[in-house]
Amino acid sequence: MSRYWKWCLVLPAFFALRLAFGLWCEPVQPMSDEIQTYLLGVKYATTGLWPYYGNDVIKPPENLELLTQDPGALEGLLIGLPFRLWASPAAPFILANLLSMAGFLFLAWYISQRLPKLPVWFVLAWTLVAPWCVHYTTNIMELSYSIPAACLFFVAFFESLPPYRLGKIPYPLANGLMGLSLSWWVQLHRTWVMLLPLLALSFYLQWKESRKPTAPAFFVLGFLPFFFLLLPTFLMGSYQPAHQASTFFYGFNSQNMAAFFKTLAQFFALACFEMPRFIGISTAGRVQYLKDHWLLVPGLYLWYMGFLQVLVLWAFLFVKKTAHPEWVFIRNLTWLVFLWFYGCFLFTIKNPDVNTFVEMLPLVMLYSFYVWESLWEKVWPRRLLVLLVLSALLFQTCYVFVEKPFAKSFYLQNEEKITRALAEKNYTLLAERRPGYLY
Repeated sequence: MSRYWKWCLVLPAFFALRLAFGLWCEPVQPMSDEIQTYLLGVKYATTGLWPYYGNDVIKPPENLELLTQDPGALEGLLIGLPFRLWASPAAPFILANLLSMAGFLFLAWYISQRLPKLPVWFVLAWTLVAPWCVHYTTNIMELSYSIPAACLFFVAFFESLPPYRLGKIPYPLANGLMGLSLSWWVQLHRTWVMLLPLLALSFYLQWKESRKPTAPAFFVLGFLPFFFLLLPTFLMGSYQPAHQASTFFYGFNSQNMAAFFKTLAQFFALACFEMPRFIGISTAGRVQYLKDHWLLVPGLYLWYMGFLQVLVLWAFLFVKKTAHPEWVFIRNLTWLVFLWFYGCFLFTIKNPDVNTFVEMLPLVMLYSFYVWESLWEKVWPRRLLVLLVLSALLFQTCYVFVEKPFAKSFYLQNEEKITRALAEKNYTLLAERRPGYLY
């Protein structure tokens, strides 16, 4: 009972911290992107028009020309429906943070099941406050909704693999959850296409064990509920599948070949405390930021530990054996997923920025905890990791209150406009949609 009440206090505190990030902190991506995303929900709430299309697909790198929008009503509904319950600018933020925190709690639970030697508090705290788990999932962007789907997908994916599953989720449910998460993901961010090789691997290993085609059948059953939010778009006369497909790739990009090690560092940084990225654009500016705010002194330790974490994760790519027999599979899968993404970057005009593979965070996080558990038995690595989490909790809590007075967040800058737009049933009072919008 005491443990139950403890979590009743701890989890709301984590939720409050994450919600404060979304409401008070400057968005990681351009403000215009968050405004355009938020507009989808405001338009639905004020006009009642069905949101046939969701996330804007922008032509990189500089002119931000709108090419098309991803099909499906899910994003517009996720942002717009909360206004029906509470006509407040904060309403979509609450749902977004409930979804993202639920996704990370599910992931943390599964990691704790796979790695019981690690304390639950350590796994939970790190999963909820690591920079990429906070800055990219607490505001109103498509990634706030697609990353929870990624958490669900990867847990279900591992539970669908006969040689490596824990047996915590039955096969039919695991396949159904993969279908559910993928039909959710399709409507939010087109990185979902990168999951198809993983899906094929899962189906093959299940068929190899049972010789029955049940896995795809349960996958389709899981896919159907959110498919019905896609169907109205597919039935529209204006929907052009060929045009949608043409915006995936832009031709060979030899410049991205030179970014191999940079991309690998960014890939592993998803599970590390890559704090500098979020406090300034230069080393001098970041140092000055920490000097100006004495509450953020733990950031000096986190800065260097974050770099060290990435190096340790690199090194473990060459470790052949740990206490877990599935380690080789986890390591090889992480390598292969990275190489798959890197290879695809060679055929896009986009730079290999983190936002193009940030949904791989659950996989990288699982890999990283295998590494931390291998080090946990050693005294000094364990002490450094404990200090890292405690410093992260203190830093992130202080960071929110340091940032709030600057009023750089979308919410603080546009609260009055959103309130007026909702009251007058006119979404254009917040902003106009980009030229060429489909919804």
